[in-house]
Amino acid sequence: LRRDGQGVEASLRAVLIAILMSPDFCYQINEVQKGKGVYDISAIHLASRLSFFLWSTIPDAPLLETVESGKLATKDGLLTQTQRMLMHPHVENFAREFFGQWLRYRDYLEKDTINAEAFAGYDEDLRQAIFEEPVKLLTHLIQHDRPITELLTSDVTYVNDVLARHYGGVIDKQYKQAFSKPVGYGNPLNKWRMVSGISEDGRQGLMSMAIVLTKNSKGERTSPVKRGFWIAHHLLGQHFPPPPADVPELPESEKDASGSIRTLMAEHTTNPKCAMCHKHFDHLGLVLEHFDPVGRVRTHDLAGRSIDNIVTTDEGETLDSTSSMVDFLLKHRRDDFIETFCRKFLGYALGRSVILSDEPLLDEMKLKLSQNDYRFSVLFKTVIQSPQFLKQRGKDFVATK
Repeated sequence: LRRDGQGVEASLRAVLIAILMSPDFCYQINEVQKGKGVYDISAIHLASRLSFFLWSTIPDAPLLETVESGKLATKDGLLTQTQRMLMHPHVENFAREFFGQWLRYRDYLEKDTINAEAFAGYDEDLRQAIFEEPVKLLTHLIQHDRPITELLTSDVTYVNDVLARHYGGVIDKQYKQAFSKPVGYGNPLNKWRMVSGISEDGRQGLMSMAIVLTKNSKGERTSPVKRGFWIAHHLLGQHFPPPPADVPELPESEKDASGSIRTLMAEHTTNPKCAMCHKHFDHLGLVLEHFDPVGRVRTHDLAGRSIDNIVTTDEGETLDSTSSMVDFLLKHRRDDFIETFCRKFLGYALGRSVILSDEPLLDEMKLKLSQNDYRFSVLFKTVIQSPQFLKQRGKDFVATK
């Protein structure tokens, strides 16, 4: 660049741009061995793979020490490091990235469509707290080795001051009691605390969290369609064709609607073209109508109309609350949830799409979960000891029968 007449500043800028745009800088690129077979990855490659899987960052000193000593290449060494890393605060990165990507709320802060002016207190502090709530709970579930089904059934959550006030009810009461200290104790604004018994407020698991409810609302109204689709597609793995391009938009605000959202959705059941998809998820979203667009419990919509969130399933069961829907899903769709969780978990761990040759590993994951009370540790141990995680295909790999 200097020989071409570029100045010092321009030359340095061009070099820096080239470095930052290089695939070697932007992606994890590990050297692939030559040959047609399948080979063990190197110890440093394994450390990097494990660290980016569990922490979304580079290996720390203790992990690198096991690379040097050779312990990471042993089963006991690998399991010991995995357990250590799962108990480290960095595992919050896994909770944030994996679940945020799988359940499609990772971009909530950047792509929030709620009209903040319509909801008192819906400010940046609250939005940040809403974003962090699932991270805190999911980290707790992982580090206490709880069943993965508690994603749906958990009767506890984590809140700070602004989120507790936003939710109100039992949650706010518990939080205030925890910090009912003498004057001068300190501002609890950023102090997170576990609260329990949230089912008393009609909440349970991820489905009643403000981030899920708000991400699947729009403007100044809820969206039972989006909320129901989120459950059916993202949680249960059910696939649907894209909607027609000429579907009319509902009003931006419940106040401007000619009737309740439920009334406006009636065509979804009367029009056969709509019903073929909407029959699978509209009713699930309607059950969540007792939560407003920003995730607060309500009895009336923004226009003052009474909320009707009672539905009857094809199985003849009546759903009228989050808990009744969770019970229904675990009774009739547990296998779908477990299957979807395992597929997403494996894909995230390997950094690629799940393929046909992964099916035996998926079957092993599901079997071991069923034999061990569906606990989180089973998934981590099974995946990190699998050939998919520990080995790599050669550059000239040829599949054999």
